[in-house]
Amino acid sequence: MEPATRTPVDNAEPAAGAITAGETRASSSDIGAAASETGASAGQDQASASHTGAPARAAAPSATVISPTHGTPTGPPTGTSTADGQPGPGKRERSLRRRLGWRWAARGVLLAAVAITVMVIALAIGMRANDAAIDEHLGSATATVLSVSPLRTGIEFVDVTGATVRPEGGVLYPGLLSLGQQFVVEYSTQDPQIARVAGRTASVGTLLLVVVTVTTWVVAVPVTWWCRRRGGLPLFGSRRAAGGA
Repeated sequence: MEPATRTPVDNAEPAAGAITAGETRASSSDIGAAASETGASAGQDQASASHTGAPARAAAPSATVISPTHGTPTGPPTGTSTADGQPGPGKRERSLRRRLGWRWAARGVLLAAVAITVMVIALAIGMRANDAAIDEHLGSATATVLSVSPLRTGIEFVDVTGATVRPEGGVLYPGLLSLGQQFVVEYSTQDPQIARVAGRTASVGTLLLVVVTVTTWVVAVPVTWWCRRRGGLPLFGSRRAAGGA
């Protein structure tokens, strides 16, 4: 009987493995040599640049940064400070509107004070004219208070002709009259609608008007000054001038 012949399978596998390892080492050597050549080439380029005195090229800074999420340029949001530290357009616009608002507030206070002053002057002139009309055609009678309100005191009296008169504007200079009170009234016989409490003239009302005028300006002047100071703009001027400020 012939003995079984052994196939050298085990010896063939290590040989193949040895060949693979050798090839790997050879590939690594090739890569290393290529890297060395690349480094040498870079060194030569750098030496050439140093020899010729050419300045090294710096990477240009990117002016715009692209957002990796949305793919849109990112930068300072509207209204914030710019690169030179100045406020952005949106912030400047809001600041200008706020300053204009303070200026209009100052103008409004000043306009209200002027309007009150004009009304006081008109009342003073009217009282003097009524007194003159009564003094020129003076008549007197006993009147009764029918109504009392902050703006008007209604009365009723009988004039020299026997007609009952109820002045539409009430009685002038009523003072502290009360409902139902009777008192002597002086009126114009030419126009009985003009009547005043006997013994009282425009001088009584003038004192009250002076107090109202002084109080108005005592309040209006500092408030106007404060609003103008907050706005930092001239009280009167165009929007173009305000924008250039």
